Amino acid sequence: MLRWAAGLLPPPARARAVAELDATGLSVAAAPFYPVRHGMRAALHDTRPVDERQGPSGRELVAALRSVETAVDGDRLLDAARVDWDVLAAAHARDPFPSVPSRALIARRDCPDPFTVALLTPWRVEVANRIAARQKNRTGPAERRSAYRAHTAPLVHCHDLSDEIRKVLLPHVSHLRTPLLRLLLAPGKAREVVRATARLDRLLAAVDHGDHGHLPRIQAFWDAVGAELRDTLGEDRTTWTAVARRLTRHKGSLRELLDTLGDPVPGFRKHGPDLRVLIQAPPSVLTAIVADLDDAALERAAERYVGDDRVRTADGLLVTALAQLERAGVAPRRPLARWAHGALAHRPGELAEVAWLYGGSPDLDDSLIRLARLRPDLRRRLAAAHAQPPPAVDPVAELREQHDAVRAQLVLDSSCPDDTPWPRLLEAHAAEPLPEPVLWVLASRPGFPAVLARALPGARTEDLAAQGADAARHALAHLAGRSPGDVLDHLHASTAGATIHSIRARGTLDDRTVLDTARPAAVPLLYGRGLLPGDRSRDAWNSACAELFTDAARRFGPGFWHCLAHRLPIFEGTLPELLAPRPGDALASRLHRLAENPNGLTENPGEPAGTSPVHALLERYEERVRAATALLHPDADLPGAYGPPDVRRSPDAHGSPGIHAFPDREAALRLLDAEGENLPLVARVAGTVRPGLAIALPRLVAPYLRERGRIAELVSLAESARRTAARVADRRGEADAEAALGRALFLLGRYEEGVPACERALTLFHDIGDPHGAARTSRDLGRVLLFLHRFPEAATVLERSRPLCREAGLPLLEGNVCLLLGHALRHLGRTAEAATAYRDAVALLDGNGDGSGRGRALDAAKRELDRLTADPT
Repeated sequence: MLRWAAGLLPPPARARAVAELDATGLSVAAAPFYPVRHGMRAALHDTRPVDERQGPSGRELVAALRSVETAVDGDRLLDAARVDWDVLAAAHARDPFPSVPSRALIARRDCPDPFTVALLTPWRVEVANRIAARQKNRTGPAERRSAYRAHTAPLVHCHDLSDEIRKVLLPHVSHLRTPLLRLLLAPGKAREVVRATARLDRLLAAVDHGDHGHLPRIQAFWDAVGAELRDTLGEDRTTWTAVARRLTRHKGSLRELLDTLGDPVPGFRKHGPDLRVLIQAPPSVLTAIVADLDDAALERAAERYVGDDRVRTADGLLVTALAQLERAGVAPRRPLARWAHGALAHRPGELAEVAWLYGGSPDLDDSLIRLARLRPDLRRRLAAAHAQPPPAVDPVAELREQHDAVRAQLVLDSSCPDDTPWPRLLEAHAAEPLPEPVLWVLASRPGFPAVLARALPGARTEDLAAQGADAARHALAHLAGRSPGDVLDHLHASTAGATIHSIRARGTLDDRTVLDTARPAAVPLLYGRGLLPGDRSRDAWNSACAELFTDAARRFGPGFWHCLAHRLPIFEGTLPELLAPRPGDALASRLHRLAENPNGLTENPGEPAGTSPVHALLERYEERVRAATALLHPDADLPGAYGPPDVRRSPDAHGSPGIHAFPDREAALRLLDAEGENLPLVARVAGTVRPGLAIALPRLVAPYLRERGRIAELVSLAESARRTAARVADRRGEADAEAALGRALFLLGRYEEGVPACERALTLFHDIGDPHGAARTSRDLGRVLLFLHRFPEAATVLERSRPLCREAGLPLLEGNVCLLLGHALRHLGRTAEAATAYRDAVALLDGNGDGSGRGRALDAAKRELDRLTADPT
């Protein structure tokens, strides 16, 4: 999403943004991927880059292609190969490829048009028919995405053939197979195909056997046939009826049919007219012919729409036919209403085309009234078909009696055409909730309050957005569930995109209002990234987003995209709120400049050590973060404060008025959200001029990052701290960094990687004689081994940890160790020893310290002890 946003900027700013994202890698690491969808398999395709594939290339590929025995073998060969189309075209020019390799080459969507024409010369129908395989989008491995990384699947458009290729195919259109015929029937180009074919029945078979993905091409075929018929037949009812009887059974060209209309054809009068042909007639002709048909004849005319042998796309074509009948002025009839009810079962969104038949069938009426609950335009249209009732004496009481959205619309229109009595409605709803249909009708009124919007049970945001401007604002503000710290994981991209699309398509709100209202901020980015190049609204949306990002990046300066990558995954506000200036922006920009310019980090010769502006900047940063973390997590084991690189100060050194005070927890959390974005930059700068802070940073921010679910960042900070500590030969700092790394890897579920980190940390703590650190790290190591089911090793480590806990004076930690030890011993079958460990855990945890963590551990120890000591009888 960030790379898409960066691509909207002018070229100089775009290059800067891309370089910043590439340098930090945060655009990949910060936002979680969506889970892989069902049915995606990583082994489906070779996703290696072109230069890493081991398939043949150049002359080897040419030789291998000439030896393949089937087109499928050729497909597999080309999928694994490094294809150079210039080499293949030159080889074909010297010695044309045989039929089998030509069929494999021409099936690829990336086959150049000139080479495609060359493969079709001389004409070989079996080669030409393989062009239809381009619908499968067989592109090279370099263009495929890995299924291991979740992506929104790109839409594969129906492949459009170039005019150069169509020119070669059209003279032979009568001999092509149906998949290729459908490919030729592109909207706007179908008429030349209808004129060129000598077998109209083959084209008709191609469209009759198409599926819903081919509906635009099927409709293009019938539009082309209708245009030819109208040009020739005019408004002659007799000839239109004859053509409607004979066209779908004609086995020649359309021109032959029109030229022989006057010739007698035995038996054709027993066939009724086909409605697919009739609806192409001029309105006056269509109205007259349909009026002459009784209900039974009308049913027979629509046999290919509604009969047992109907075409696959009957529902889509039938909706179009009903719209044509309405435009022609055909009177509503019972068969038409019955067809409309059947079409709605498959295509409930096509309401405008069938609403004119309201009142013709009870089943259709029930369906329309039910769907009108969510469609204001349909609701108003159905209400207009009823007589206007007199104004109600008590509109609120009258509305409460309505359990039908159309009737509720009538009451509102007659009693409150202009002003909605919101205070009275809210008072009535508070006393007793209003019926759901009434709430949907109210949602389309100006001033719709959020209280009533929240009362709609299970309302989809796209349905709510379709009601009106105020309802759309409420829908945009609630596109994601309440999931602090985990916004992107709970964001349904298709729902969010459908909601914004619904609003923009109806013109309910302008683009800037949508951007100002949609939350979380990831929603408009996901929507914009998914807009296709052919979408007419794409440029307007991109321009509105580009204006916001350009202004924010110019105002922020260097480091903007770096901070944005940290904010976006957990940010719940709108896009303008995400891009608005924040207290930590100046610090982030300055740190980014310092990280980019190492010369600015060195001490000036005349300044005392540790007194440069960079040191003061880092010291203020540490003070703010330490104070906020201490307020949020008063029981956290924070490291001591650090001074200049060569002097480690005591924890009391910062207990001065310089520490920032926060009025409440929310204020501290806001500061950490702002300052936390700068952690990698702080670590990079501090690693050069203040290594002590770089080493302490993982432990300092670990409680905050764990609360926000940003554990992956803790791993990178711990690794940076470990490198810094090793560089300055700080053994204690290296031990702290290894311990922090082990804990972070455990929280991420990377247990195998966590074992060596904990072992290194434990060795370092033993070497420097730190029982406190050794006790905690041995507990962490035992826990990781326990999760790996390495129970003997876990029991050994945890048994050695107990003396360390006593030496360090940490009874609560020893209680946790005993609990883990009991688990390990129980899995080893040493039940008596496990019960003893659980008893020790209960004794140590009961009365030492407080907090939810101690309570959970105590409850777990008691539960396991009861399970082991319970009488089996």
